[in-house]
Amino acid sequence: MFKQLVLGATTAGDTIVVLVSFLLLMVLLKKFAWKPLMNIMDQREQTIASNIENAEIAKNEAERLAAERQEKLDKTRAEAATILNKAKVSAESAEKELLDAARHEATRLKKDAKKEIESERQMAMASVRNDVSLLSIQIAEKLISKELTNEGHAQLIDKYLERLSDTNEIK
Repeated sequence: MFKQLVLGATTAGDTIVVLVSFLLLMVLLKKFAWKPLMNIMDQREQTIASNIENAEIAKNEAERLAAERQEKLDKTRAEAATILNKAKVSAESAEKELLDAARHEATRLKKDAKKEIESERQMAMASVRNDVSLLSIQIAEKLISKELTNEGHAQLIDKYLERLSDTNEIK
């Protein structure tokens, strides 16, 4: 039978068979291949769109994080500068306080030394006066060769001390 169909075929019949075969092939392709192919293409399109959207989100997030990092870095630098300035001011203040304390201590020590020197000088002068008055009395006793009364001793000492203080005032 197939032999008769092939031998008795005409061009119009061939065209109709080819056309029917083509249409049948198209229907089968649409039913079995076109929908899965279109589904794959749609999924691929959605995947690409999702990847582009995720890339945009990641880019925006990276830019936001970079801006935050820069802001924190600037803030940290400002805080460090503030801390350094405070430390510098504190160090200068401490240095000034130490210098003032040292000056006051030096002044106090100088005053104490002057007082001590003056006290030692007064004690030395009193000791010298005492020694001089005793020597004067002994010398006067030998020169006068007589004993003086207590009043005489006191007058002699007073006169000698007056002369001694006059000579100290001149120096």
